[in-house]
Amino acid sequence: MAITRPDETDLLLPLHDGAHEQAPFALFLQRLKRRVRADQAALAVRAGQGEWRWLDSRIAPPPDQDHLTGLRAHRVYAEEEGGYARLIRVDEPGGAAAVLVIRRTQPDFSAADGALLARLAPHFAIALRTRAALDHAATTASVVERAVSAGRIAWASFGADGRPLARSEVFAARGGAFWPIAADVAACVAERRPMVVRLRPNEAAAMLLIPLDLPRTPLATAPVALGLIALDAEPGDDPQPALLAALFGLTGSEARLAAAIAAGATLSDAAAQLGLTIETTRNYSKRLFAKTRTRGQVDLVRLIGASAARFALGPFTPPAESEEGGSRPE
Repeated sequence: MAITRPDETDLLLPLHDGAHEQAPFALFLQRLKRRVRADQAALAVRAGQGEWRWLDSRIAPPPDQDHLTGLRAHRVYAEEEGGYARLIRVDEPGGAAAVLVIRRTQPDFSAADGALLARLAPHFAIALRTRAALDHAATTASVVERAVSAGRIAWASFGADGRPLARSEVFAARGGAFWPIAADVAACVAERRPMVVRLRPNEAAAMLLIPLDLPRTPLATAPVALGLIALDAEPGDDPQPALLAALFGLTGSEARLAAAIAAGATLSDAAAQLGLTIETTRNYSKRLFAKTRTRGQVDLVRLIGASAARFALGPFTPPAESEEGGSRPE
């Protein structure tokens, strides 16, 4: 039996549009619940080999994970525990899966209700694939944003007319409002070379504009240039002693001294900051330079600046350490 015209409007359209909703498939589930006169219409999902969870956070996690995993795709199952239920599972090629469940206390669902779930399954599989792709893209974008922010880089992409097509979260805040750069973008693309664009008149801050040659897609406007801004360090961005200890095998005291030096302190300044005598600080510095194979403070700053310590990765807990022996495995 084919899906009726009313079902196309009431169920299929919300189903496909539901992949783009902030609360995925909420309207579809509401319409399905009304269509089959159910007490509940819910959706359990999982990514890859992870655990099943209900999209509606008000519903407790499925108690029998193995049961949902064992369901065969596109087959309607009937259950009669604490009422009546119909279940159908759909999978998508990337590994995501979903189980659509309708429940009511009584009476039992009809054969037509089960047949409706079976007819919806192919459409639901397409919608699930769309949502999985959107979630994957959003996760990738978040990782990229974190990576470039950790590297102290703000970015924006520009179309051929000089308008921004996308930007990192910190670009607007650190780079200021957009300014007319259509001519700069056109020149960068025409000459096919990086160009320096001043952010504001009479200021040293600048953006590096790089031409892009990206593959064209049917429905998205491909940017023609990428703008990069190197971000200045902010308070709290100084190298973390715990991270330095893990990277270079330093003791806690040596790592704290290394962090102070990397932040621009002289040995005298570092001694005052750390509450040490200048003689103790010199002794720590000799051990620090020996362990890092550096020839002095300038060389140490250069080493730390070129290491992973320059990334602002947030709180970091190193392995247990010994003041005499440096980091040690637990």
